[in-house]
Amino acid sequence: MFRKLRLLAVAAVLAVMGAPSFAQSEWAGYDSWDTLYSRGSWRLDRNVHTDGFLSCESRTANNNDFSFSLFTWQDGRVSIRFQSGNWNFGDMIQDVEFVVKIDNRPIWNLTGSKANDMIQVTIVTPDNDLTRFLREVRAGNTLYLGNANSSEITRFSLAGTTATLGQHARCEDTILSGGGNPSDPFL
Repeated sequence: MFRKLRLLAVAAVLAVMGAPSFAQSEWAGYDSWDTLYSRGSWRLDRNVHTDGFLSCESRTANNNDFSFSLFTWQDGRVSIRFQSGNWNFGDMIQDVEFVVKIDNRPIWNLTGSKANDMIQVTIVTPDNDLTRFLREVRAGNTLYLGNANSSEITRFSLAGTTATLGQHARCEDTILSGGGNPSDPFL
């Protein structure tokens, strides 16, 4: 219950703030990316978005044309994103409620946004709930994505997550410290 309230508070803050410039980066496409690490079905990219923002993206895909990504943005925000080529929510950003379950652990009730072919929740100030979520992802075997009624939509294998998130932390340290310019190979 406390988890849901905290994540709802983040969503409310974003809604009250309107469409700040950093929110645009969450939906902006990529100008370029460098794959920093790959293991199993996981890949870690350092992205340069069309609006100039940098992000580290750890991404896995399943056999049903779905992907699950964890983003760290250069300003410290963290996004949890699901994407499918089968979805078409339109260009307008809308609120969405969904659930995530990792193995037999308690369900995470999330409120985020949806547009185009993705849903996501962004945490502006990383907190203990995010740390606990990432710990569960690292330790888990299977992640289930469901709708607000908890009906399963798809699932992801979490094999290789620990190694990938270890590399993600290094990428995160680089972009949060102001480094990570992919056009400068000496950084």
